[in-house]
Amino acid sequence: MTELVKVTIDGREFTAPKGEYLLEVCETNGIYVPNFCYYHKLQPQAACRMCLVRIERMPKLQTACTVRVQDGMIVTTQSDEIKQAQQGMVDFILSNHPLDCPMCDKGGECELQYMSFTFGNLFARMMETKNHQDERALSPFIYLDPQRCILCYRCIRTCDEWVGDHALGVLGRGARSVIIGNKRDGTLECEQCGNCVEVCPVGALTSANFRFKARPWDIEDTITTCTYCADGCQLKLSVREGKIVRAWAKDMTGINHEFLCIKGRYGNEFANSPDRIRTPLIRRNGQLEPAGWDEAIALVAARLKEIKTKYGADSIACIGSPRLTNEVLYVFNKFAREVIGASRVSLVADDWRPFFKHLSSPLATQEEIRTGRKTLLLIGGNPPEYNPLTAYSLRFAVRENGSRLIYANARPLRRMQHAAEFLHIRSGSEPALILALLDETQLETAAACTNLSIEQLRGLRHTLEQSQDVVFLIGPEVRGAAMEAAAMLGQRWSTDGRQVRLLPLLRFNNSLGALDMGLTDDLPAPEDVGPSIKALYLVGAELIRYGGAQWCDALERAEFVVMHQLFMTPSCERADVVLPAMSFAEIDGTFTNDGGQVQRVRRALDAPGERRPDWMIIRLVAKCMGQDMDLKSSAPALFKDMAEQIPGYEGITYALLGQQGAVQTQRPMAHGINIEKIMSRLKAQVEAVDRTRAMINEPPPLGEGLFERGSLVEHVPLLAKVFGWNGQE
Repeated sequence: MTELVKVTIDGREFTAPKGEYLLEVCETNGIYVPNFCYYHKLQPQAACRMCLVRIERMPKLQTACTVRVQDGMIVTTQSDEIKQAQQGMVDFILSNHPLDCPMCDKGGECELQYMSFTFGNLFARMMETKNHQDERALSPFIYLDPQRCILCYRCIRTCDEWVGDHALGVLGRGARSVIIGNKRDGTLECEQCGNCVEVCPVGALTSANFRFKARPWDIEDTITTCTYCADGCQLKLSVREGKIVRAWAKDMTGINHEFLCIKGRYGNEFANSPDRIRTPLIRRNGQLEPAGWDEAIALVAARLKEIKTKYGADSIACIGSPRLTNEVLYVFNKFAREVIGASRVSLVADDWRPFFKHLSSPLATQEEIRTGRKTLLLIGGNPPEYNPLTAYSLRFAVRENGSRLIYANARPLRRMQHAAEFLHIRSGSEPALILALLDETQLETAAACTNLSIEQLRGLRHTLEQSQDVVFLIGPEVRGAAMEAAAMLGQRWSTDGRQVRLLPLLRFNNSLGALDMGLTDDLPAPEDVGPSIKALYLVGAELIRYGGAQWCDALERAEFVVMHQLFMTPSCERADVVLPAMSFAEIDGTFTNDGGQVQRVRRALDAPGERRPDWMIIRLVAKCMGQDMDLKSSAPALFKDMAEQIPGYEGITYALLGQQGAVQTQRPMAHGINIEKIMSRLKAQVEAVDRTRAMINEPPPLGEGLFERGSLVEHVPLLAKVFGWNGQE
């Protein structure tokens, strides 16, 4: 239990946890103490000396950001002495700071501006010549103006502690100090996440995509959910004149706090792209040509009815995308099964159905990973690249709470140096490690497969046995019977005194939501298109990019292909009808992340052209086919219907999501599973592991996942320029 102490601040008595920083106690109790270098969730620095206070029985003024409160402490935060010291610090900072506020991108959001007006002098007292240095690019994403830098070191600490990249440092001493990158030329070699830009209190660091584009007072911010990985970060989209000009998370309290990865921060401007499909397209004489909505919908409805009548409902394959909202997927599943009568409704994504079918413990949220002292075991995966928020949470748990992180992987991972132990296993041997965790009698077999020693495996089991709380993180390398067995780790390791959570490292932003909405069937084989599957209804499903070149011929063989899409993808080019859909920034809805948390997607801008929400397009097709589907005409109403039908979503409403930000769904736990059968299949999978495969000693290349090209990010001008994408494969 946390010990509480009594502290007197400015004549008022407060109770606070013993050892908490004085500045945080003041903030909690509404007492403002000016500061520059302090930043919540970062270790204290005491570089700016703005947070000076007087503490009784201490001879000098003290920095409130580094002093921990003790019982009986008496503090003064406002006095003539303190005011004079604060004015001196502001003058000192301004002595080498350019007075270019009208052209600085931080104008209106600059902490130094506020401090100067509130705590500075009317006239500057220092007239020394400024140490001018030219602005330069630290990376293609980040610009540095050394003259504006106040050396608070927030950027360095953010890169070290949040991202774990150690890509920034300081060169020189005193007035000659300057922030530099980790390459020989002083630039950055990292994933350029941009979090350093966001925490900068002045305009020293700026983002390449936002510079000189807008001011805080002429943009409108909308809080929404990222459309990339399955972690589901909350972010703010800033819109000016109908276009997204930045994405940021400063001062937010969502599941990601203020953290964003490169795609979440720089990858949203695809919504502005002039390459977006603006009107329906119908194939005439071998060419896709613009058409009206009435004509396009009528054609889709007529052809689907014709093919259903001629070949049967199962001749039509309905395939969705894990990037769509729950509301769209719910309507699409209902349409496919009730209107088309299709027996299979598929999803373009990795198949995690066996995992959730055998789930034996609740899913772990990011907050549960970060809080409390626990053991975190990562099996496979590469969170820094594919689930960046999870990687941030792992680092936070180790740094702030002393959690023990162990990761077992076929490759050493970048930015995982904080791990207590790295179990370097043979590629493809993840099933053997899971076997060792489930059955102690199989350690010898598991050791031979994984290239670990029996002592290492026994030590891992001992660590888990001694742990009060455990989180198992399961990577995408765990497939087949091993996936089913991994879902049972909770059942094996849970005890009355030990809480176990599981987190599957899913790939797409709404992979879990798509499964919840009923898109749970196998993706059709490309060779079946033509012989048995005559028509394809694709909602956001890019088959060629995801499934490979064999889908090129498959789409050509189909009698009819209709597709909802944002851009002309390779699959669209082979479709008979292409319908322009809205992006996540133009609609309302929800996503469900890999921790089972539902979060809001909010409309941030209007959609030019004739684009429509996917669920509305589907309703129009159904109506033209003679069925109304009995659905409401708004996203909140659709969600209400959905929550009444989908297990685990009961009681969740838009109002509740607005209040709490994220609400975790209730996952059914597996019962009546034939464990012996699964173990038998797992042992067979382990026996098939290639034990001669060479060990991989090199980490994956920098940016393997974060710099991966996709149908969205290739239409972001900054990313396309940096990585040389030109819209062609």
